[in-house]
Amino acid sequence: MVEIRDPIAVRAVRDRLKVELEELDRLGESMAAIELNAAIEALNKRLGEETSAIDIAKLKQRHFRN
Repeated sequence: MVEIRDPIAVRAVRDRLKVELEELDRLGESMAAIELNAAIEALNKRLGEETSAIDIAKLKQRHFRN
């Protein structure tokens, strides 16, 4: 795997994507939200960070709230 040159900048982008994910959920764009979540997870993996328990709970709530 290629090393991330600027992990601080990548974290900032990842964090912004999390905000956008919330907006997609609010708009009911579930397919786009799922794709965006996959991108967020890929960045977490590249950064060597695990998804927080809070984020996992939000994901479960988003997709299993019916």
